[in-house]
Amino acid sequence: MKSAIRWACVLAALAATTPATMQQPRAQQRPEPDMCAVPPGSQPLLPAKILDGMGTTNMPVTTRSDQARKFFNQGVSQVHSFWFLEAERSFLQAATLDPDMAMAYWGIAVSAAGDHRPTFQSFRDPMDGGRANAPLPSSDAAQRTANGAAIDPRVRAREAIAKAMSLRDKVTPRERLYIESQAARRNPDSKDTDADYIKSLRTLAGAYPDDLEARSFLGLMLLDGYDSVTRAPRAHTTEGTTLLQEVIARNDNHFGAHHYLIHGWEGSTTPERAWLSCRRYPALVPNIPHALHMPGHIYAQSDRIDDAITSFADAADNELKWMTADVLYPNGHHGHNMHFLVHSLNLDGRFRDSMDRVRQMMAFKETPRERSGNSQRTAYRQGYYSLVKTLVRFEKWNLILDPSTVPVYDKAEQHAWRTWAVGLAYAASDKLDEARTTLETLKGHVNASTATKRPLLIAQLELEAAITSRGGDKARGYELYRQAADQEVALLYTEPPSYPRPVIEGWGETALALGDYAAAEKAYREALTREPGSGRAYFALATVLAAQNHAEAAKQMYETGIRAWDKADKELIPNRQPH
Repeated sequence: MKSAIRWACVLAALAATTPATMQQPRAQQRPEPDMCAVPPGSQPLLPAKILDGMGTTNMPVTTRSDQARKFFNQGVSQVHSFWFLEAERSFLQAATLDPDMAMAYWGIAVSAAGDHRPTFQSFRDPMDGGRANAPLPSSDAAQRTANGAAIDPRVRAREAIAKAMSLRDKVTPRERLYIESQAARRNPDSKDTDADYIKSLRTLAGAYPDDLEARSFLGLMLLDGYDSVTRAPRAHTTEGTTLLQEVIARNDNHFGAHHYLIHGWEGSTTPERAWLSCRRYPALVPNIPHALHMPGHIYAQSDRIDDAITSFADAADNELKWMTADVLYPNGHHGHNMHFLVHSLNLDGRFRDSMDRVRQMMAFKETPRERSGNSQRTAYRQGYYSLVKTLVRFEKWNLILDPSTVPVYDKAEQHAWRTWAVGLAYAASDKLDEARTTLETLKGHVNASTATKRPLLIAQLELEAAITSRGGDKARGYELYRQAADQEVALLYTEPPSYPRPVIEGWGETALALGDYAAAEKAYREALTREPGSGRAYFALATVLAAQNHAEAAKQMYETGIRAWDKADKELIPNRQPH
């Protein structure tokens, strides 16, 4: 009863700065939801608890309640790990304990919107989890729950920072700058809220050079990633990584900076520069799934596949613990952990283990609400995609052509990926008429897709390339492969990759089947630049080098493949080197 009263106090405080209405317009289909943001309608409920393993933060803050200070600092720790649902809960608890604690409302504003993340993540297609430009409803028009909380997390963020601004004269000048920087980010009249936010953070960090929280927040916002094709750093990325390295040099226990630096180097040509942070971050934050997960991003990109597998498996197990403790806990992040785990097992040549993890994901049957939506990030749909990905990656054409292997799921995106795999299997089996018919079917499913179409359009192009090449028009087929491969490389960086496997690998497989060893060698060498340490590329190169009478080079490539796939399924390893 007491927690309910405290919750009502928080809502009343927020409502005091912005009017509310209880009317709820009919829901409309939205773009692909952002997995890190608190889903609309899933705002946290009180009470919060002080939890172990969140990381230790000691940010000075004005409050009359020591307990509120503890919840506030826990919230900051959770923000540093992008655990926004729990962070918002911690800040709400701080506000119930001290309704005049301005920084508690600042924390709600930072966490509720879910946009405290590297800038490059906002570049993604809104239909694939990128930042949607949907208009923000006024407080008068906002949908609300029965207890008055705004369903739209962006509205909660706006209302919270308005409350913090109303209290900013009661805090220190440093806290006031924090509040004003977040207000700049929530300003509906701004033409570029990110730029305004960065400018305000620069003012804060400049005024308080010893405030490592402020400097880490600024470093994160400067991370606009790397060009998809050249992988050269975009405008502010180098400044951001430099700033974060300076924070770590001053305090190696600053887990937020370690986390942000991992994001700073992912997708670059030098992911190994994040190895120290990959070791430190999960050691400092052992009980948040994302902290256990993030090192795997770097390991998967820098030929440390066994370490990537460990990271993703640990994160998946940790997330299951939280899911078991809370029946309302969403399964999308667990699916993401498992999806990246399957991706890493694929790289490691472990087909059976990949399929075991796929079955675990697909055991999470969708709820009626999930079933009716277009989100591709439920655990089941990530499992479905991982199933198709695994079968194609391991070239299990007979299994794909067995209709019992990949279930029919009556959604356009699942129809499309299943049809793409069947088309590739027909083409690889020299059933070109069936492959052409399948291609036409695929086009219809792509057109009907309500999520992002970019990867599916590449799949359509790749299937046409395989059919054309194997049908006798090698020049035209290779031209289509080049187009598909270039488009796939140009996809904005995502983790794991948003295409099942590099198109160039499929091109190499086709060229090898056609006996075009020079083209196959070129393709597989390019594949190694995309995925360093790829056992399947090494073994394929050993075959094509031997076919071109490069016996010693073939031997070396074969032995490299053996080392790369030391844990692979034994039947997938060529039992002798090619001659």
